[in-house]
Amino acid sequence: MTVLNLPNVSGGAGMAIVMQTPSGRTFLYDTGNGSPENTGTAEWDKLHNSGRDLIAPLLRKREVKAIDGLVVSHAHSDHFGGFIWLADNFPIRRLWDPGFTLPGQAADDYRGELGLYAKLRDQYRKRFPEAYQAVRAGDKLAWDDQLEVEVLSPPKEFFGELVSETRPKNDTRGHHLINANAIALRIRHGKVVFFIVGDIQEDYLKERLWPLLPPEKKKCDVCILPSHGIHSTKEEAEATRPAVAVGSVWLPWAKSIPAWRVYPAVGATVYVTGVHGDIEIVSDGERFTVTTQREYSAASLAEPKP
Repeated sequence: MTVLNLPNVSGGAGMAIVMQTPSGRTFLYDTGNGSPENTGTAEWDKLHNSGRDLIAPLLRKREVKAIDGLVVSHAHSDHFGGFIWLADNFPIRRLWDPGFTLPGQAADDYRGELGLYAKLRDQYRKRFPEAYQAVRAGDKLAWDDQLEVEVLSPPKEFFGELVSETRPKNDTRGHHLINANAIALRIRHGKVVFFIVGDIQEDYLKERLWPLLPPEKKKCDVCILPSHGIHSTKEEAEATRPAVAVGSVWLPWAKSIPAWRVYPAVGATVYVTGVHGDIEIVSDGERFTVTTQREYSAASLAEPKP
């Protein structure tokens, strides 16, 4: 599993994970940033697309010519943007997403993201009508005979809106509801368990998801942190108790996320893409190793030069 370090191109955070199974199959969980532009191909080519600029070079380096499956956790462009390019340039044999449709009215920007993803998904389904599946909690994904891949969230009826008096005004329902219904996966390889929790935010995690999961489903060895590690809490860390916790966020946010504080308190080592670069985790079913592009240091926390 390689968690890619995404550049600061849209003022937030993003996710792109490349996974290769013991039998050599290749799966993606999210595809990072990217958005189409109306300014023509020449301008579009100048912009970042994580599918073209990060995922494709890694696949080619590993001599991967086709993607066996892609999980799009939810319809925010920092998670599906790379799909825009990959769909036209790599065979993608399977596509899974939560099938979530935002109820009621929403701010135009998030309605636009959801609509853009729906169009992209529908184009894929027309080309490969048997290759798409909407998944919910309890579904199993047959990736490899040596893996157990289980969907833990969203539930079959989806999470409804959780009203909060403390939520910032710019965190619209179109944002937090789409995040809340992102796909969470539990992947077991022998004795090693990976937990990819998607973009569910702190209040939905505490009030909606955790009560649905028995303790053994929360425990893991490697946790790809909910909401990039931006909103990590003591309760979240104590529920999962991983040996390794991975946040996917760039500088300068990477310097101050609470994951640095709450996860070491339960014995976990924290890695953050903005600080460590690409983070590769390799399991043999008994144990795992972590390799990073950069070591943690004061220099790694410095702002990149323009």
